[in-house]
Amino acid sequence: MTLERGDGYFLGPLCINYGIVVFGFVAPLLLAGVAGWIPIKLALALGLIGALLIPIALYRFCWSLWLMIYYFCLPDELHANRPEDSDDLLFEEEQRR
Repeated sequence: MTLERGDGYFLGPLCINYGIVVFGFVAPLLLAGVAGWIPIKLALALGLIGALLIPIALYRFCWSLWLMIYYFCLPDELHANRPEDSDDLLFEEEQRR
């Protein structure tokens, strides 16, 4: 089985960013609001602001993390690990070698 980059390749950073924001910021904040540690209106306001600003701040980090995960799992895709006769412009793995 060969793994190939497809149309969903660019969804990786989006999923990482979403997971960090939702499970690392918004959910704990809303749980603190529901538990009564902070006022619920403040928790909702901070959650909304964070949900809008944190993905922008983490954009580059999530792309870097996604590329590290991708090349860790598929090291032959890394440019330095490709054979000399491979064509970088070809998208399909079978046609590239």
